[in-house]
Amino acid sequence: MTTATLFQWVKLKQDVPNSPVKKGDTGVVLDNLPPTNKQPESGYTLEVFKNGETLDVISVPISWVTPLPEIWGDSQYAPTEIDVKALD
Repeated sequence: MTTATLFQWVKLKQDVPNSPVKKGDTGVVLDNLPPTNKQPESGYTLEVFKNGETLDVISVPISWVTPLPEIWGDSQYAPTEIDVKALD
């Protein structure tokens, strides 16, 4: 399984319960989370964006996201230039 680095963009593979975040939304990795007794899979804390605004900050297992090649703040990419449709 490919893992994402801090500030890397990711695409959600599924809806997030109790959140407005839906499958296909994109976010930035803010933190890596170790496994716990209740959650045996490592995870990420993500800031998810929609139309240039923060939609939510969530924590999800790493299997719920697909890493994208873009890194937040990299002058080569702007959030509006991410083509997530190419991954579908």
